[in-house]
Amino acid sequence: METDIMKLIVQMDYVFIDGTFYDAAEINHRNMDEIPHPFIIETMKLFSALSAMDKAKVHFIHFNHTNPVLNNNSKEAKQVLKNGYKIAQFNQIFEL
Repeated sequence: METDIMKLIVQMDYVFIDGTFYDAAEINHRNMDEIPHPFIIETMKLFSALSAMDKAKVHFIHFNHTNPVLNNNSKEAKQVLKNGYKIAQFNQIFEL
């Protein structure tokens, strides 16, 4: 039985999603079939139908050193935030 991630997000307070790579430009020299990480841009597209409240629950984590969202001032980081999602930060604390 497959789990509907959209339904799970609605039920959760926080959602932590792999954000290893922003898009394919970071790994243009590698075979995409060898990399089992979804791109942040793919995840944002998948979750685009979520409400603003539910998008705000999504925190991208686990960034490769090449990921431009590591720079809070990058156009990629700004786009993630503009789309309503969050970028987890070092030492960030989440209240349960």
